[in-house]
Amino acid sequence: MTSASSNVQPALSNPLDAIREALEPVRAPRFLDLHLPYTVWGWVGVVVSSVVIAVLPHPLVIYIAGALMAYCLPTGIELAIANIRESSGSGRTVQYTKGPNGERTEPSTGTGSEGWLVAPPQIDAWHMDRPYDPDPSGLLAEHPVNVGTPVPAMFTLRSVLRILQSAILAHFAWLVFSTTGNTDWLYVCLAGGLLIFVTRWLKVRKWRALSDLPTSTARSAAVGKVEVFGQLRPRTTWPLPVAVDNDSSKLGHGLGAWSWRYGHLFEWEEWVEKRDEEGKVTGGTWEDRSAYTFIRGAEGSWPTMVHDGTGGIALNTNLLDNPRRVNDWRSVDHSLWSTRGRPSGKVRNTRAYHTWDLNGWAMGEPVFASCYAVPRAYDELQEESVDTSVASANIELTREGSAIGHTVTVHRGTELLAMQDMEGSIGAMLPSSILVFVSLFTFLTNGVWF
Repeated sequence: MTSASSNVQPALSNPLDAIREALEPVRAPRFLDLHLPYTVWGWVGVVVSSVVIAVLPHPLVIYIAGALMAYCLPTGIELAIANIRESSGSGRTVQYTKGPNGERTEPSTGTGSEGWLVAPPQIDAWHMDRPYDPDPSGLLAEHPVNVGTPVPAMFTLRSVLRILQSAILAHFAWLVFSTTGNTDWLYVCLAGGLLIFVTRWLKVRKWRALSDLPTSTARSAAVGKVEVFGQLRPRTTWPLPVAVDNDSSKLGHGLGAWSWRYGHLFEWEEWVEKRDEEGKVTGGTWEDRSAYTFIRGAEGSWPTMVHDGTGGIALNTNLLDNPRRVNDWRSVDHSLWSTRGRPSGKVRNTRAYHTWDLNGWAMGEPVFASCYAVPRAYDELQEESVDTSVASANIELTREGSAIGHTVTVHRGTELLAMQDMEGSIGAMLPSSILVFVSLFTFLTNGVWF
């Protein structure tokens, strides 16, 4: 067993080489991945959960503390992403310079699970007059065709630990029933197991859709279910600035889909009493409280496309859900308390604000989508004056489709970041299956149900 921290690769001069090298250990199918935490907080979680289990070795405690420990153990794909982040910089944020005609967009903010891994083309490299044409630089550097797609191991140290903790809890429930006839723990296993089984099944279904469908380039994408990765760009003119609440001092630039809201935010501290078992007050603490009142809002969109360097494909804005926070503003106005009344009880530090927040997808964002491609309407092509000799210009990406078992997924980042929590199907489903199987088998073989 090897500590994950020792696997982090030194930074390479070429970011694309760093990605390929980091992915090398997870390109091929594997039976088992064994990796220890690669962060300080990961080790803290393992140590704390181990101490809790040692002090309170009850099967339910083992299950809960074991879940914390399992969460702190990385999979091979997570480790590969950590290696890439070590080389390219965690949470790369791309600042876009203005285009040749003053085009402006919001920065593409990177996080641990979203954003760019390699700097994408700037606005002045986009074809504003012929948006569907390929870029001179060709396919985006971090496109899956260039870097490859990771493959999860059948089992990981995380899944092995989950299997063990599930087996311990299921055995405990069976033992209690065998010795006392009490079915409470069997029902706990059955209900918890079914809930976890459904949750994990939905995750596995999503993972399989991502891993089984190869990522197409724009110039080779065909009608039907499709997986694409590219840069969000306008397909007509540049988007007009969005004035939040019609205020020219609160602007959002280059937004393909957006929504803003205005409301009143109230914050205060409230004294909460602490009582003993007999109900006597033994003290108390000041706790933060807040409340929000929505006043008004608006939303909108602009014609957009996904461009991967080989060409562009029109994007239906129904795919651009789960927007990020672009900006927010607030101003203090304590008179707003008159609109709702001050909180009762013992309070202090009351504050009130006018607040505005803007959310959306900005031009230049990375878009990874597993969705559907459908033919575009002839009238729409004519209205946009689209050159129909460019194959990718004749289709549109949308959420609507009928392929059996295909899960639509849209991620603000590369395929690697969308798949970083992926696990093998058996390892992901077996822990909850053990809980369900043992409880059901015990019920059926003993003729007991209610």
